[in-house]
Amino acid sequence: MNAEAGQRDNISDDRERVRVIEDLELRNPAMNMGLEEAIVETVSRGRSLPTIRLWRNPHSAIIGRSQETEVEIDVRNCKSAEIPIIRRPTGGGAVLHHPNNLNYSIYLPESSRFSVEEESVKMSEPVASALSEYGLDVRVKPNGLFSGPIKLGGTAQSRRRGLLHHGTLLVKNDSIIEEMSSFLRAGKGGYSEVVSRVASKPDTVSNLENLVRGRIRLGNLVEGIAYKLGDILNWRPAYGRISDEEWRIGSRLADVKYSSLAWNFRFSEKSVEEELLTKTGSGSIE
Repeated sequence: MNAEAGQRDNISDDRERVRVIEDLELRNPAMNMGLEEAIVETVSRGRSLPTIRLWRNPHSAIIGRSQETEVEIDVRNCKSAEIPIIRRPTGGGAVLHHPNNLNYSIYLPESSRFSVEEESVKMSEPVASALSEYGLDVRVKPNGLFSGPIKLGGTAQSRRRGLLHHGTLLVKNDSIIEEMSSFLRAGKGGYSEVVSRVASKPDTVSNLENLVRGRIRLGNLVEGIAYKLGDILNWRPAYGRISDEEWRIGSRLADVKYSSLAWNFRFSEKSVEEELLTKTGSGSIE
């Protein structure tokens, strides 16, 4: 299939197509956050098709745009375990990413006329439909996907330029989830007394393989999600790639923004930043 299928110069005769990027390579999570912002920028400026990206992160602690890092994250435990802390461009609470976690992102050129809650449900319903193929009864809430009381993954949005909607799915178990309480502070004693900005709302979580009692092939899940998104939202998927422009913008953002203490610890006390600078010897957490 033509790797250029998703680029803007091919859409003049068919504006219903959506570029699908299967991007499962593990890379620096700061780069993945840079790509999140880069892709929605090119889509909003009309230089790329509306896009669906399916991607993964290595072990990392990901916090919401407006959260206080040291309130949400046990910074010293993350540092000791070599787990980078990255602030994402969307709202919501803190989560842990890992290679057995599938992320999906939808990038649209214009912000929605619906509320964040309404749009989150709309964008999540196709993913719930894809999961129903595995025999799961999945309910959609504004903050994620649930099977009974069990949370399968969360969602978040940004509307600063176009619309970025992304979510997570816990596909398989991972050691970082078993040690979640070592890295995330939400739900611990005293948390509610110290949080002054956006609070995380911890739920009981499980992974898809535990719930279906069998193996889930990642490639099949990726294909199913892309198909359902296209079918239910009336889009025509066209597999493509990340453009050279998106790589350039994403790399710059990864370096100057998503690897910087100024961004990742922007609501923190100066003493916390200084301590981390002393320990890392630079302005970024590797």
